[in-house]
Amino acid sequence: MLIRDAVDADADAVATIHHRGWVETYRGLLPDPYLDELTLEACLARWRAGMTGASRTYVATSSDQVVGFATVGRSTDGDAPAAGELWDLWVLPEHRSAGVGARLLHHALARLAVDHRVAVVWVLAGNTRARAFYERQGALRDGLTREQQVPGGVMTDVRYLFDLRGRAERAE
Repeated sequence: MLIRDAVDADADAVATIHHRGWVETYRGLLPDPYLDELTLEACLARWRAGMTGASRTYVATSSDQVVGFATVGRSTDGDAPAAGELWDLWVLPEHRSAGVGARLLHHALARLAVDHRVAVVWVLAGNTRARAFYERQGALRDGLTREQQVPGGVMTDVRYLFDLRGRAERAE
């Protein structure tokens, strides 16, 4: 497996993984009307608009196929403007539990550590698998939550923090 910076040619693969991740992982955790509105076409348009900018996206490839991605940038949280943020981390279901997510996470956090001492990640409150993953990787829940109205209900996220000190030296 190789982890590298995403390029524009990766946009369709990243969009497909992103879409699948949301509709397959969050079915039963988020209201169906909300998930039904999340179309592959919308994901494709978003990712085709550009793979660079204020964020950085990294992809994991296996046999030249993109099997996962992570996106990072500066925190959007008002109480943590100097922090980095892990915005997305998704792995194709058939490649989960094989170390892809952990390698992507470590790569992304090492890159954030160049400019930040702390990183935040918001996780859907009901996504116990993701929460357990981040906790195993050293994330600490800081007690903050946020709610967002979505079609058919409310989406609640919890925030975790990563201490990035010393991670830049461990970059792949």
